[in-house]
Amino acid sequence: MRIAPIGVFYYDDFDELRRVAYQSSLITHTHILGIEGAILQAFSVAIAVSLTPESFDSQVFIDKLYQIAKEEVYLKKLDAIRSFLTEDTDAIRVVEELGNGVAAFDSVPAAIFSFLSHPQSFEEAVRYAVCLGGDADTIGVMTSAISGAYHGVEGIPEDWRKKLENGEYIEGLAEKLWQIKTKSKKM
Repeated sequence: MRIAPIGVFYYDDFDELRRVAYQSSLITHTHILGIEGAILQAFSVAIAVSLTPESFDSQVFIDKLYQIAKEEVYLKKLDAIRSFLTEDTDAIRVVEELGNGVAAFDSVPAAIFSFLSHPQSFEEAVRYAVCLGGDADTIGVMTSAISGAYHGVEGIPEDWRKKLENGEYIEGLAEKLWQIKTKSKKM
């Protein structure tokens, strides 16, 4: 849930992204499934940062994550996401197959699907994620991170941004992170 800045910062260096995401996830996750969930979330954000509406392809997005995933539970859930994207799937089935719980293997796939099934709108993706129930705040935050990386700040409804606690501070941190990133690329 807290890994999005790493996905943004290392979006153009997948080897370093994997290393840093792994190291940072050890602070709060000791189980391999929690660690891999953090890595998949970071990669989802990184992939989303580099996409444009013209280059968006949900199946390619899943293919990239499939190359990252190692654990069988995530591979199966990525397969389920792939099939859900080609058929009309209701939220009950999504929760049954992807999950909506506190464990990373139940929340990360739900967040990824929430974004991929609603790529045209930040608001629709987040509302869908929250409507899945369960650990709705975590799934909503992770969906927001992926969708926000794709849409940028201008894709987030203005009234939502205005209500964000410490919003100006958070936007300032994001700007500083991006300045550091772009400055390091010039060196």
